[in-house]
Amino acid sequence: MEAKLKIDSVTGAPLAEEAAYHVESHGVDIIPTHERHSTPKDVFFVFLGSQMCFGIIVIGALPVIFGLSFWASLSAITVGLALGSLLFGLLAPFGAKTGTNGAVASGAHFGVNGKAIATVMGVLITLGFTALTVWTGGEAVVAAGAHLFGWESTPHLLFAGAAVIGLLVAAAAIFGHDLIVKTETFVSYVIGAALIVAVLVLAPGFDAAYPGTGTFAAGSFWPTWLLASSICAALPISYGTILNDYTRYLPEDTDTSRAVRAAGGGMFVGCWLALAFAAYITTLLASADTPFVTGLIGLLPTWLVIVFALVGIVGSQPQGSLCVYHGGLGMQSLAPRTSRVAWTLVHFAASMVLVWAGIYLTNMTDMLVAFLTLIECAVSPWLAINVLGYFRVVRGRYEPHQLFVNHPGGRYWYSAGWNAKALLSWSVGTIVGLLFSDTAVFSGPLASLVDGTNAAWLLAGIVGAILYVALERPRQ
Repeated sequence: MEAKLKIDSVTGAPLAEEAAYHVESHGVDIIPTHERHSTPKDVFFVFLGSQMCFGIIVIGALPVIFGLSFWASLSAITVGLALGSLLFGLLAPFGAKTGTNGAVASGAHFGVNGKAIATVMGVLITLGFTALTVWTGGEAVVAAGAHLFGWESTPHLLFAGAAVIGLLVAAAAIFGHDLIVKTETFVSYVIGAALIVAVLVLAPGFDAAYPGTGTFAAGSFWPTWLLASSICAALPISYGTILNDYTRYLPEDTDTSRAVRAAGGGMFVGCWLALAFAAYITTLLASADTPFVTGLIGLLPTWLVIVFALVGIVGSQPQGSLCVYHGGLGMQSLAPRTSRVAWTLVHFAASMVLVWAGIYLTNMTDMLVAFLTLIECAVSPWLAINVLGYFRVVRGRYEPHQLFVNHPGGRYWYSAGWNAKALLSWSVGTIVGLLFSDTAVFSGPLASLVDGTNAAWLLAGIVGAILYVALERPRQ
């Protein structure tokens, strides 16, 4: 059978085949038309597969830990993810139109120097997610070893397991876009099947009428339900700066609605499977406070323990690689002439320092949940401004090469490289979010007004969006 030729979507000319696995040559530069070989299906599986790791799965245990029943937890997960995935998906066409990563592309609305905002946020978020992913993957391997071989679970063994997974993560991130897309698709099927098998095996002990703990984290039912739903919604939002890493490989003429459905749909399905699985498992634990990974391993038969040890390794790689790859691109966006690979290694090393600190110095979960909650207050208005900028201000019309013109006269120079209207909208939205934030390490002065519902990121996004609409007019 003859191999199917790839055809340039603009010129109609056949494209030369590339090696299946090669180190990506592109950094934050604009992806040429003849290399935009991705499809909406690829984007769908990237954001589905990236959720199939314990670092994401464990978040689904929170609604049950907060005291909700199984069905209340499932409804909070579903509603929250639907809202967050919709907002996330709306940014998908941005990458196809600009051909570059999210930080550089955001310069169209924030100014060419304003890309620093997205860079800093993206690097910090992916540092946190990488550390959480590698740590929980290592925890799964150690818990499986304790179950199967009687290993003693020690910090040294946990860090060794995390380091092995970290090296796999770094290797795939160095290869870049094509390998990450392929592994995400593979993981979507393999880990998804493992989760379904575990649900079926444990079904005899499951009670869908699980009533909850009787003690609500936010004092009563509805504030607690809103807290759980808000945390779930914030998960897709936190990927906002990462989305363009993959949609920039879509042809520029990709249908807008297809791109939105692919990104938002992949994020929703992946997150829902992961979080619903965790809620299901948490109702089976002797105590909702039992560490999730350890508790899960304790429930499984020996043959399935081996499978989930592999899930800890295989599932961690795509999510971790997605984050490390983004961190390398983000750092390079501030110095486009430097090496993406070098910055990728820097980001990986910083992530492993966080893992070490989380294992030996502090409570990893409290540290990262607080950190990510605060960062989301900044991501939410940034995402809203870029979505509004795309659909309302410029209506999808960009001059991509002008995103790299960093001097007066450039299309996106604005004033000293900053768009004051977008900057003010983002700053006010972020400050409002921080005022209402309530975490284990920081509590804003107005946090009590939202009754512990974790709605700070939503308020930040709404305020930033309203202000941006009021200040920025549509352009011809």
